[in-house]
Amino acid sequence: MNAQDLLARLQDASPDGPLDRLASLVVEHELSQPLETLLPPALVARALRAALEGWLASDTADRELAAAIEHLQRQLSQDPRTVRDAVPPELPKLLAELASRRYSPDRALVLTVLDRPPVRSLARALLLNVLIEFSRKVSAPVTENRLAKGFSGLAKFAAEQAKSSGGALGGIAGALSDEIERQVEKRARDFADSALSGLFQQLADALTDPSRAADQAEMRVALLEGVLGLPLAKLGRELSRADVPGSAAVVRKALGQWLASRDATAELEAFITRAMERDGKRPVREVLEKLGLFDTFRDLGRESLRRRLAPVVASEPFARWMQELMK
Repeated sequence: MNAQDLLARLQDASPDGPLDRLASLVVEHELSQPLETLLPPALVARALRAALEGWLASDTADRELAAAIEHLQRQLSQDPRTVRDAVPPELPKLLAELASRRYSPDRALVLTVLDRPPVRSLARALLLNVLIEFSRKVSAPVTENRLAKGFSGLAKFAAEQAKSSGGALGGIAGALSDEIERQVEKRARDFADSALSGLFQQLADALTDPSRAADQAEMRVALLEGVLGLPLAKLGRELSRADVPGSAAVVRKALGQWLASRDATAELEAFITRAMERDGKRPVREVLEKLGLFDTFRDLGRESLRRRLAPVVASEPFARWMQELMK
């Protein structure tokens, strides 16, 4: 067989043709390799570090990221749909089924997340505001009758006299009202401080008690429904408020400091090695078979490689190479 005939046969990209069989041989060989051979942790770590260093050294990466976010924001702002309308119809059903499954998180874990100083400060302020507002509504307006009922002696006499006088006696009544309000606010603060721990404990109980798993699932489903019902235009407006360039600058600074350390590559390699600890020495075929993905990856790999090889085999440089080999 001469070079022209062999080249013609190789250019046959039909299923089960020579090119397809060549692609199958390459894919089968790769899938028979151990996972750590196909993806060596040291090589992957160096590649990741090089990619990060390339991004950090780029003068255009931040601008491109900001432009991409801005483009997405404009698209969302002009989209009349909700999140539910924008995703495949099967996805909300899947998420709702997952959210409704019985699951109660660990109580200590929930408390660790919730009971943090900033969260406690915010909860204290909210609780205090509610208590003070409630006390004001209950006690206001502080009429002279209420003042008379609440105090005795001179205060009661002053309150009674305030009914017919808006002068000095009225001022006494106002002072007493102010004092009541100050006392209420002080007690509200004391109560809020002492109640916070109990509030977090009860919240953790409500979120982690297995006997309330049905209520917890109902809450997760309700939260999911709220997210799915959000208009995309509203998400676009929220996205426009994000400081993308500033956030990117913070990330770049942190990554730069880390990559400048001498242990960055070793730490990346150690992380990848730990990730491969269980299956790293097993052939890729075996790992994929356990996951039920071998046939899918084999077929996709063969199709992809065949498409990439076809233009190479059909090129003039490949034809010249074949002719040189056949001499």
